[in-house]
Amino acid sequence: MKVPFLNSSIPQLLNSSLLWAAVGAVAALVAYVPYALTAPNGPTGGSAAGLGFAFAGSALIVFECLLGLRKKYPASPFGRVQTWLQAHVWLGLLGFLLILLHAGFRWGQGLAALLMWLFAIITASGVVGLLLQTWIPRRMTELVTHETLYEQIPEVVRLLRLEADERVEFITADLGVEETEPELLYAGGRKFYFDPAQRKSAAEKVAAERERRKGAPQIAVEEDARLALKAHYLQEIRPFLVRRPGRFHRRLFGAAAAVAAYFQYLRTILPVASHDVLRDLESICEERRQLAVQERLHLWLHGWLWAHVPLSMAFLVLAVIHAVVSLRY
Repeated sequence: MKVPFLNSSIPQLLNSSLLWAAVGAVAALVAYVPYALTAPNGPTGGSAAGLGFAFAGSALIVFECLLGLRKKYPASPFGRVQTWLQAHVWLGLLGFLLILLHAGFRWGQGLAALLMWLFAIITASGVVGLLLQTWIPRRMTELVTHETLYEQIPEVVRLLRLEADERVEFITADLGVEETEPELLYAGGRKFYFDPAQRKSAAEKVAAERERRKGAPQIAVEEDARLALKAHYLQEIRPFLVRRPGRFHRRLFGAAAAVAAYFQYLRTILPVASHDVLRDLESICEERRQLAVQERLHLWLHGWLWAHVPLSMAFLVLAVIHAVVSLRY
């Protein structure tokens, strides 16, 4: 597995947070060993050395929490976001080591134990997130050739459904489904009509084309074939071209081979005159399938943050309470 942070040249690596984290870890361990060997009652969090490790670890934890603030200001002069991400990973691991040294590698009891478990889970989720961010973009490139902006997926799905309706209505005429046409027309990109007369003219042309398509079939096939296509489309294909398809339709078109097999079957039972429409529908369903894959991978790519961030905030609050209680009593 290739980790992007390790693909730097030697001069770049010498300036990286990985090097500083490694140096910090070695220095902390060098300081910890004689302290642990000479402490009368063993290493404790309340000793001078233990408090020093706690202070250093807490400072790194506070720095870790600043990443979210840094992301809100991408044009900030305080270093690149990518540099902050690197520091977040490696210095976060160093912070976990320092807190372990503070506790003398003991889990403790009560609030101390809770903090150790939280920190362990936060660190593990961060490592999982790093691995996902390394693997998923490459996997996305392999599986999704029709990738789009994640926020635009609902609109792209709607446009695919409208396009599929239009293609089928060339054979079946009016499908009996009504859906708002997109206000903007797509022809090699998004086209805006600033002239009201031009907008009205274009809308009239679209309306006329829609009425002609819905009024009578444009591609002549036998009545049985027309009814068969309409039934397959309304019962199986169109329900897949929605924002949240049902389980049956996700399974029916769950893989590229399944999409290809389904439309190969339709081509065997429907006349040759309908094959161009079937080819377009197959392309639309395959694009919808890939968008579903993109959504799933996007969820994996970012879903771990729903655990990582809230737990980090909870840990910071509890760590402050732990510090105040420990210093007072």
